[in-house]
Amino acid sequence: MRIVTIPPPDAHPRDAVAAAVRALGEQAVVAWCGELVRGADSRHPLAFLGGAEDWPDHWRREWGVRGLRYAWGDGADATVLLALGDDHGRVRAMAVAVAVARGVDEALPAVEALRDDPVPRVRAAVDRALVRWAAR
Repeated sequence: MRIVTIPPPDAHPRDAVAAAVRALGEQAVVAWCGELVRGADSRHPLAFLGGAEDWPDHWRREWGVRGLRYAWGDGADATVLLALGDDHGRVRAMAVAVAVARGVDEALPAVEALRDDPVPRVRAAVDRALVRWAAR
């Protein structure tokens, strides 16, 4: 029997996702993050992403994208692109951050289009991302 250790609630997301990768495998975590971004119910404990089962839907989607900051594989770039168009600003802002951190260059036009986003958090994420992209 395999013992799975759930990270503590105060674990850094990097450490929580690393525990998920050890338990499930990196590609399974990437697929799960994609499911969360698409609004599916979670099939694994959200503690693997540093979360709680009573999270609002937009937090699940945001942390699904955040998980891709620490786990990457097939389909991750498509998930980031999808999240850039999410209805909630927190999800869009995290998708911008992950896009630049992971070098998802095909996201650049969508990121640039968010310069005029109505949510200040998104506009700030775009400004930071464009500076990082320009510095490459």
